[in-house]
Order: sequence, then C-alpha cells, then structure tokens
Amino acid sequence: MESQKVAALVQENMKTIFAYALSRVSNREDAEDLAGDIILAILQSAPRIRDDNAFFGYIWAIAANTYKKFLRKKSCVRYEILDENIPSQEDFTEEIDSAEELNTLYRELSLLSREYRECTIAYYFDGLSCAETASRLHISLEMVKYYLFKTRKMLKEGIIMEREFGKRSYKPADFRFHTIYAGQHNQEYHNLFNRKLPGNILDCAYYTPMTVRELSVELGVATPYMEDELALLEKYSLIRALNGGKYQTNLVIFTKEFREEFIRTVEGFLAEDLSAVLASVRTKLPELRKLGFTGCTLEENHLLWALLFELMRKGCKLLNSEHKDEIYKGAAGTNYGTEYDGNDKNDPYACYSFAGYCSVLEGYSATYAEFCALPPNNRFSAHYDQLKKDVPVMAEGRMEPTVPIINQSQREAIESILLQEIEEIGKVYDKLYHCAAKIMRTHAPENVAPMVDNVVANTLFFDTVGMMGACAVKSGELTIPGDDLPAAVLIVRE
Repeated sequence: MESQKVAALVQENMKTIFAYALSRVSNREDAEDLAGDIILAILQSAPRIRDDNAFFGYIWAIAANTYKKFLRKKSCVRYEILDENIPSQEDFTEEIDSAEELNTLYRELSLLSREYRECTIAYYFDGLSCAETASRLHISLEMVKYYLFKTRKMLKEGIIMEREFGKRSYKPADFRFHTIYAGQHNQEYHNLFNRKLPGNILDCAYYTPMTVRELSVELGVATPYMEDELALLEKYSLIRALNGGKYQTNLVIFTKEFREEFIRTVEGFLAEDLSAVLASVRTKLPELRKLGFTGCTLEENHLLWALLFELMRKGCKLLNSEHKDEIYKGAAGTNYGTEYDGNDKNDPYACYSFAGYCSVLEGYSATYAEFCALPPNNRFSAHYDQLKKDVPVMAEGRMEPTVPIINQSQREAIESILLQEIEEIGKVYDKLYHCAAKIMRTHAPENVAPMVDNVVANTLFFDTVGMMGACAVKSGELTIPGDDLPAAVLIVRE
C-alpha cells in the first residue's frame, strides 16, 4: 500500500490503537509510548501491506510484536518512583559542582516547554509541594508527578549534550515582512516586525516545522520568550501549530533562490517585450508633444523615462487580483515575506525607497519610481526639496522645465493615445505573473501552496518595478541620462 494511504488509515484508527496500548500497560504514559511505537512500526511496514483487506489483520500483528519488544525494553529499565518525597532543591543540584555545570542546567531549563518548565520551577525552585504545584498550575497531581519525572530525564540527557546555537543566533536572516492592506490600523500588528525575532522565527519554520525547543536552539533564545513570540504570530495566523508540538510558517516567503530563478527566467523576454512597447511609444511622442504640457520639449529619453512608470501603473491594473484575505479584525489584504532587500540601492533589479503616487505640494502630485537602474542623482528623492519650490514656477512658464507636468485632461489624452501600449504592458504583466506563480509553486512549501496564486497576483507590481526599469535599459530603448535631471517622474496637476 502507498505510505500516504497507510498514514490516513492510521489517523482514522488512532483512538483504537491507543485503546489497545492502554489495555496492556499499567499507566497512560506507558500507553502513549507504546502507541507511538506501534504507529511508527506500522508506517515503516507500509510497503509490505499488499491491500486494504490485509491492513487490519496486519496492524494487529505488528501491534502484538511491538508490545513484546516494549515489555523486553521495559524489563531492562529501572523505574524511578515519584511520590511526595521527591528530592529537594538541594538534592536536585547536589551533583553540580561547578559554575559551568550550573550554567548548563540553566541552559536546559530555558529550553523546556512551558508545562515542564513551570512544574520544575514551582517544585524545585519555589519550594512548593506537588499538591501546591498542581493547585498553582491548575492541573492534576498525577500530571505534576509526570512532568517532574519526565523533566528529570530530559535534563539528565540534555546536560551531557553539547548544544550549539544555530547560525541565526548571531547572524539573523535578512527577512522583511510586507502587508498590503485596507481597513482599520492595528498598531500591535504593524509593530510586530520592528524586531528581528518574529521574522526569523517565520524564516526558520518556513520549509520545516519546528518545535519551540528547536527554534530556541536555532535562534539562541530561551523558550519563555519564544513562546510569547509564537503566541503573537499564531494570534495573527502568521504561524500555525501542528501535531507533535511543532510550528510552521503560514506565509508565502519570496526567497533569494526564487528571485534569482525568476530574474534568470524573465529578463530575456522582458527586455524584448519592453523594447517593442517603448519603440511604439517613441513613434507617438510627436503626437504627445502636441498636447502642449509643461516639459513637452524635453528630449526623448527623459519623456520615455517619465512615461514608463505611468504605463506600468495603468497596465498592471489589468491584472490585479480583487481577492483580499482578512489579515486581522477590521482589515483585509495580502501578507508576504522576502529574504532579500527589495530596496537595495546597489541592486539594478531593485527599486530604491518608493514607487507609486504621492503629493509633492498642494495641488500637485508625482507618479514616479526610484529605479535602481538610474544613478542616484537622477532619482526623484534627490530632487524632492527643489521640486517643491520649482514645480509651480515651471507650471507657470517662468522656468525651464526639468520634469513633465500635466493636468488631468492632458493625462486622459495621454492614456487615450497610449491605450495600445498600456494593453501591451498588461500582457507583459500577465506573462510575468504566470512565470512567477509557476516558479513559486516549486519553491513554496506545500502548506502555503493554496496562497501562492493570490499572493503573486497582488504583489507582482511592487516586486517587479526595479526589474522593469533594468530591463528597459537592457532593451536599448532607454538609456541612462547623462545629466542630473530627475528621471522617471511625472508631475500631475490636480
């Protein structure tokens, strides 16, 4: 039988297997251990189960053999009996004869999960009896004894281990959280990733589910702090708890490997497609100049740079997904993460600082992109303060324009003249979307696969701005300006 089918049958019969184990041993803890051994043996034997009809007969044979092995193993074990005379704090640490050993004990205590840690601290360090510990923690006396017994075993095993913190304990991942949302602002939510720890938790648990202890060791953070971070991430559905005490990230992350493969795959056709679109725009520049907007006399390259981002904004709207998920009460949108700096000013495929639409001063707004393919002296941010002073003067014709300035009717006329090119840019984004989604499906873990298409559709524009600028230059239709004028900026008069 296929392993997946056997796993599904085991899942359906979990209670029956546990009942079998409980009927053959003296306590629940041993039953849990025996049931786990039986389930593991069944899963390992999956290839030998020939058909569905043989399944139940086969698993009870496996259960019987596993029980015999369990008894032989238990007969070799010396039981430690827990009662009200459990050793005191002094006895607990009597074998520790150096500061180094004491530090090791504290290290292992810091890696215990909440239930074990709280029981141990209450009994051994706060001096409570088992009954008092049960009352404080609102659990049964038997569970207190169980936690204390298991803790002693875990501490003894852990103290002789040489644990090494993971690389992220001293070199955090370059993780960035992004949220595109509309609705009520939640300060707690938006401050989550002002710290490195939440993002690195998500990055660690992206491909492989991890326990609190595993995350603590990898990140070099004690479990009491890790548990609070996980609770906050789980509250906002950014991570989810799995069986076995493990956690896995519930967020699509654009990794460096994804981005590198995406760029390699698309840059060839993207440069070719942009070359055709920009060449077509170039043939229409005489018609556009006739609109008489401020800056219509600027040379071709500057006008093409100014029109590129406007074409991108209009064209991408033909693709944008309308689907938005609830990200917290009162707001909907899209969350995603990146493992690279999309604002890296030294990356020609990135977009430095900003791309979008913003107010320059009262009555004037700018649509612009900080393409990293452009030198810093040609970017909008380098000219912002000066443009705030010069735009009204340029618009009134009292100064030689350095950027195109258009009114609303001229903007509509430009859109009408370039309608075909806008539609062609829309087709380019459609190709980029299908390519990105296909690549992401091979990079994303199975648990976030249902999110991929929607996340890619809603983030494609933001994550490809710099790439579009770089490939426009690569196409040869745009060149790097040889002056200090602002490029890729279009001012709109409201």
